[in-house]
Amino acid sequence: MEHPNLNPERLEEAKRRLYSEVPPHPASDLLAWQSTVIFSPHPDDESLGCGGLISQLGDYGKDVRVVFVTDGSMSHPNSTKFPPEARAALRREEARKACSLLGVGPDRVFFLALPDGQVPSEWEPTFSGVVSDLVALIAPWGVDTFVVPWRRDPHEDHRATWEICRSAANRLEQPLRWVEYPVWMWEARNLVDLPREEEVIGWGLEIENKLAVKEAAIRAHASQWLGVIDDDPAGFQLPEEMIAKFLRPREVYFVPPDKRYRSLDSTYFDEVYRDGTDPWNFETSAYERDKYAATLAALPDARYRRALEIGSSIGVLSEGLAARCDALVGVDPVAKALDVARARLQDHPAVSFLRMSVPDDFPDGAFDLVVVSEVGYYWSRADLEKAIDLIGKALEPGGVLLLVHYTPYVPDYPLTGDEVHEAFNQRLTGFYRVRADRADRYRLDVWRKERADGHSA
Repeated sequence: MEHPNLNPERLEEAKRRLYSEVPPHPASDLLAWQSTVIFSPHPDDESLGCGGLISQLGDYGKDVRVVFVTDGSMSHPNSTKFPPEARAALRREEARKACSLLGVGPDRVFFLALPDGQVPSEWEPTFSGVVSDLVALIAPWGVDTFVVPWRRDPHEDHRATWEICRSAANRLEQPLRWVEYPVWMWEARNLVDLPREEEVIGWGLEIENKLAVKEAAIRAHASQWLGVIDDDPAGFQLPEEMIAKFLRPREVYFVPPDKRYRSLDSTYFDEVYRDGTDPWNFETSAYERDKYAATLAALPDARYRRALEIGSSIGVLSEGLAARCDALVGVDPVAKALDVARARLQDHPAVSFLRMSVPDDFPDGAFDLVVVSEVGYYWSRADLEKAIDLIGKALEPGGVLLLVHYTPYVPDYPLTGDEVHEAFNQRLTGFYRVRADRADRYRLDVWRKERADGHSA
């Protein structure tokens, strides 16, 4: 009797769902990835598994390096035209060409040159030395993101590469964003090689506009599909049906689930703002302009005595709110953003900005309007609940709470916009909702706090 984990139909359905049901990751949210290392077990895994990601990061001017772990020399072990050293040299040449096509220059390409098929696992005596060498290589780079093979990719070199990267990450002092990409998982013959429920969070990067460059990079590894090494009939060649799986309009990635339990701190936002004062295009985006107009139109009262804007950023929405408020307090954890906001509203003496990370800090006094725009999903669930309680207490009876959040999934964010709004809906007491709107990419909800006598305003 066939074990259910080996059932081909069940396996293919699980893979189909993994590909089609992971939430999409908007490419623009890669802005926080300042310095990324792609770890490729063999020359070609980088192009197959994450060619679209590499190219997109390059478009954003981000620092990307590729580290090739093995020399790739065992792809055609019986070739006499290409002995081992020649095979390794050919694979290096192809790797550099592929990386160049993806926007990674030769000075950002590195080769550990471990023997193909012999990457040590953590229980082997040479493992610690390899990890030490890797740490010495990457420590000066100021890396914030590791992109590594899926931990159970059905190839021993891929799994061992994951173990080496995990051990290296544990030795580095700086915190790292950890992202895994599948290659051989799509060929898995056992369900245990696929992610388990709650083991990781999957997301998809839409790469339709990158398919041409990604295919060019894959094809640059000509020894692996074009028969360049023609004197080893048993040598490895990528089947076209396998290549086709990587030329679909989405790349799939996995991240650890523990992100849900950590709020993004000011360091994250300092990195986002490092290369500019408007990283999310608040001033120029038609989407932002329309959302701001809808936000202001949703306010149920013509005027407010004292308002609080949590996450004021560079003050674009603050400017609209100021026209409706006798006094406005904007708070944000990023000093650079607040400097821009203060300059923008310098002619509004009733507007003040405070550098503050809610819910660890919270402004004094009562408010008859609190606006939480595009900030709640930066909090962990625990911090979100703490913020909800603080906001509830700070609002005067009859006061208004307005929430507006982007709803697509973003891997860096602990929560989604919908999770934020539903948490408010479940936790707020003594409030009633007066408006609930949903647009293509955002959700807007308005609550009012009941009067002291328990009646509606």
